[in-house]
Parts: sequence; C-alpha cells; structure tokens
Amino acid sequence: DRNTYGGSFLYHLNEDTPLVAVGFVVGLDYTNPYLSPFREFQRFKHHPSVKPTLEGGKRIAYGARALNEGGMQTIPKLTFPGGCLVGCSAGFMNVPKIKGTHYAMKSGMLAAE
Repeated sequence: DRNTYGGSFLYHLNEDTPLVAVGFVVGLDYTNPYLSPFREFQRFKHHPSVKPTLEGGKRIAYGARALNEGGMQTIPKLTFPGGCLVGCSAGFMNVPKIKGTHYAMKSGMLAAE
C-alpha cells in the first residue's frame, strides 16, 4: 500500500553468467498487522516484469537483514574504550537510495587507518 515504506531491486551481476541479485525492502514500522514481508516478496517475484528474469533459475544464496535508519539524529556515539562502531551498526546508510555497503566499507577502512 502507499502507507508502507519499502522498495525493491533486481540487479544483473555479470553479463557472462546469468546471475541476478533480487531484494525487497519493507520498513519495520508498518501499521498493517496482516502485512507479511515474506508474502509481499513472493508477490514481487511473480510480478509480470520480474517473473521472466527469475524463471528457470535456482537460488544459490539468500540473506536477510534489518536496516537501521533515522538520519543524523539517530547515529550513536561511535567510539568507546577499546573499540568503535562502523558501517550499518553505526547507522551509516543512505536511506532514499537504500545504499549502505559503500558507507560500511569506507567507515571500516577509515577505522582501520
């Protein structure tokens, strides 16, 4: 519905091999108690625009994660004695673009330096 935050992606990973990455995002603050993110993902995979890409393929890996978002005001104190928070744990994520990997890797590299 239009009141639930979310999105999806379908990336072709390599032109030489027919690999794709497919993902589905649902905000965890949804108000509909009957909403099932799993069922919504199944509906997405059977959509006429997506189904032909996945037909005949097999799953070789899967994963799930919770994405923390909330902006600058929700980033915690990043350092503590003997350690620091980096990447997704620290809340580094570009929510409108659903991009966190770049920030996670860069913050890890900076912490290592």
